[in-house]
Amino acid sequence: MAIINLILYSFIAGLSTVFGVYLVRRFESLVKKRIIFLVSFSIGVLLATAFFHLLPESVELSQSWFYWALGAVIALYLMEHFIILHSCQEEHCEVHSLGATSLLGIGFHSLIDGIIIGLAFKISFAVGVLSSLAVIFHETAEGVFVYTFLLYDETDRKKALFYSWLVALATPFGAIITFLILDQVPRFILGWFLAAAAGSFIYIGASDLIPATHKEYSFLNIFLVLLGIAFVLGIGRFLG
Repeated sequence: MAIINLILYSFIAGLSTVFGVYLVRRFESLVKKRIIFLVSFSIGVLLATAFFHLLPESVELSQSWFYWALGAVIALYLMEHFIILHSCQEEHCEVHSLGATSLLGIGFHSLIDGIIIGLAFKISFAVGVLSSLAVIFHETAEGVFVYTFLLYDETDRKKALFYSWLVALATPFGAIITFLILDQVPRFILGWFLAAAAGSFIYIGASDLIPATHKEYSFLNIFLVLLGIAFVLGIGRFLG
């Protein structure tokens, strides 16, 4: 039953990227104006899932959890710096060129999301669902960004959609492989990976999403961040 839940939620999480793509294709002007609200809600969901579920579970399983949480933050920073940001040749460009290397980095990020879901379902159904929801919300926003950036980079629309599907499928692939490989892994090692997963969520929320909300100041953004936190707490209590 656990593997069925994993497959279901990981595929939904992966398809949320494609859903974001189809949203921007169908309602381009509206989505670009309102996407910041989804980003704000995603911040609350990501941070609450990391601090209230992933980190506490990792603390129970391993005493060296903090090394792995910090290590994940540093690793993602380096990957983003050398792969995503390095592709921008202009001094102050706001939209970075999405060449093959950058697209590979984004696909790797989706793979990490899948690994996080696989790890979370190893702990419990509740943690798995919450981690999946966190991925779903921020992957939907990421789908909008990826497709928009690809078009900005003068990529053909059909080719951009194809690339978006490849990025989306990396999530369930990572989840299923991780779940199967970790079947015999000791609990303390699982704690390391959960701490790294928490660090990944914290980095994505703090480094990628929060700065985006500062570009458009609104009390609604603040409210939606808090609503995202409340949403995770409510779902966590409901699932037990």
